[in-house]
Amino acid sequence: MTTFNIIMVVCCLPIWPIMYFLTRNYAKPKKNIILGATLPHSAHGDSDTQEIIRAFKSQLNLFMLPLLPLIAPPFFMTMGPAMTWYMTWLLVLIVAPFAIFAHYRNKLIALKRERRWYSEADGQTLADVRAAAIPPQKINGLWFLPPIIAAFVPVAYSLLNTADWAFTIIYITFALTAVLFWLCYYLIFRTRLDVFNENLTLTMALRRVRLYKWGKFWLVSTWLTGVLTLLLWVFDNNVTAILITTIVYTILLIAVALYTEFGAREAQQKLTAGCTGKLYVDEDDQWIWGMFYYNPNDNHFLVNDRVGINMTINLAKKGAKTLMIISLALILAMPFIGVWMWVEESVPAGLVLSDTELIARHTRDQYVITLNTIESAELIDELRTTMKLNGANFENLYKGIFQVRDIGTARLCVQPQDPPFLVVTAGGQVYIFNDADSDVTRGIYAQLTRR
Repeated sequence: MTTFNIIMVVCCLPIWPIMYFLTRNYAKPKKNIILGATLPHSAHGDSDTQEIIRAFKSQLNLFMLPLLPLIAPPFFMTMGPAMTWYMTWLLVLIVAPFAIFAHYRNKLIALKRERRWYSEADGQTLADVRAAAIPPQKINGLWFLPPIIAAFVPVAYSLLNTADWAFTIIYITFALTAVLFWLCYYLIFRTRLDVFNENLTLTMALRRVRLYKWGKFWLVSTWLTGVLTLLLWVFDNNVTAILITTIVYTILLIAVALYTEFGAREAQQKLTAGCTGKLYVDEDDQWIWGMFYYNPNDNHFLVNDRVGINMTINLAKKGAKTLMIISLALILAMPFIGVWMWVEESVPAGLVLSDTELIARHTRDQYVITLNTIESAELIDELRTTMKLNGANFENLYKGIFQVRDIGTARLCVQPQDPPFLVVTAGGQVYIFNDADSDVTRGIYAQLTRR
């Protein structure tokens, strides 16, 4: 359980500063936008505006700071309840800051309407055809090739040398991820231009900022993924090295994403800080709660977020609502992952031997082996797994594909604390089973050896 909790804390804890600092950063003006509300430059220092900003920051601190130590209680729980706690904690961490943001954004919008702080281009979607006619500078695609090639080296080696297919799938996954990062770079050139006002020079500068920051992010991410794939291949069965490498990769990827996002926001802030004219983009009515874009007059499915480098979808487009509903459902379902694990670890493993089949059960028939395919059967008293390749490894249940010392890759459905263990080779595959009742495991082994 300690290892599980350490892994979960390492994975979950970085989300806290990401959510806190990203949300808090919305209080700074960028392209005349403060907390998702577009305001004229003259309104930025208004006492009522500043009071709303102070209240937003105070409320964010009041909620987020006490949430931080609440990641600790799972260390005193079993895995199922612990996972339920972590997922609920993450759900609250993701939803609450945006709820606070939306609340104070609405306050600013109400103040804006009361003071009639509107742009001469209020409600219009502006597009600068002059800027669109200027071809953007792109990173040479050859810079993406070395990490992609490096990522496919383990794949090719595994396929040519008939290596363990579970490892091959891992290599293929990361190799395709590297390719996906490369393709995502070209996707950014299909989004709408960042138009702030009628100033072509400013529009081009904002465009260069976004493309440069995005391009650097996707290039670095591709290189990190290529290096990770090679290291996973080199380390092979070294669980500690693989775990450390994966954690370092995750931390670096998050760091690069944050550095890129905050860099883009800072550049946008500096570029637009001195613009005090009355003609500027004001699309507040197209942004629900300042977060969700809905504009039937915009033909783009993907659009740029108004600040930073992120992209979002146009909910007015066909399929976008479905995608959003699915995404929200997945987020809201997060705590049920823990509930599922709770059920999994509470159900004991079982073994059933019929006249024709050996069945390993856990919540359902996990493995069904026809008896005439069994090549050998052995009973062991010690099970030493070195790595989980696929499946679940609770404190009282191993289920799935594991690397087992002195045996190799095997398919498990066992309670590791209740020996003995039945090792069966069938159809070229190795299986390791046991029953919650050790007498049942021994009895089935005796029947198999008499056949």
